[in-house]
Amino acid sequence: MKVHVIYAHPLKDSLAARLHETVVESLKTAGHEVDDLDLYAEGFDPVLSAEDRSEYHDIAINRSRVQPYVERLMAADAVVLCHPVWNFGWPAIMKGYFDRVFLPDVSFKLQDGKLSPGLTNIRKLATVTTYGSKRWRAMMLGDPPRRNATRFLRVVCHPRVKVEYHALDDINNMTQKRSAAFIEDVRQAMLNF
Repeated sequence: MKVHVIYAHPLKDSLAARLHETVVESLKTAGHEVDDLDLYAEGFDPVLSAEDRSEYHDIAINRSRVQPYVERLMAADAVVLCHPVWNFGWPAIMKGYFDRVFLPDVSFKLQDGKLSPGLTNIRKLATVTTYGSKRWRAMMLGDPPRRNATRFLRVVCHPRVKVEYHALDDINNMTQKRSAAFIEDVRQAMLNF
């Protein structure tokens, strides 16, 4: 299976970086072909410009500035997001990725006023993430990152897409033992992906 890993964190010595490395290595060990997109390392521009927005619904040209990213997404059988949760959302660079790459005729089709999924090539979807807050706080706030990963992304993929969500809460009070256990859980999940 061809797995597109989309990673967002600026620091190379972070827990997110270790998780990203674990995801990529484990998927490769399991025999998957991995297309690893490190948004920061590639210098992805997350800003949806006025020109981007004015051309958003013009399918003939809306991909022009993000075509390589669209091609990578469309070539994948599965997607794994790897990122921290910041301010109860995706990092800005990842949110910008969705704003700029999930375009009409890419992530969704609009025909005769009806929406349908555009990424029917994606049959598996997983998120590996960390939260600074405790689980109860995320739940009290509706847990937008989990909802985006398990609901929003699900509806633009294959109708029978399998979705996984791996989250480590309260990393501001992390112990080495808990961190190592989560990394091992992620390793096993990706080996079985």
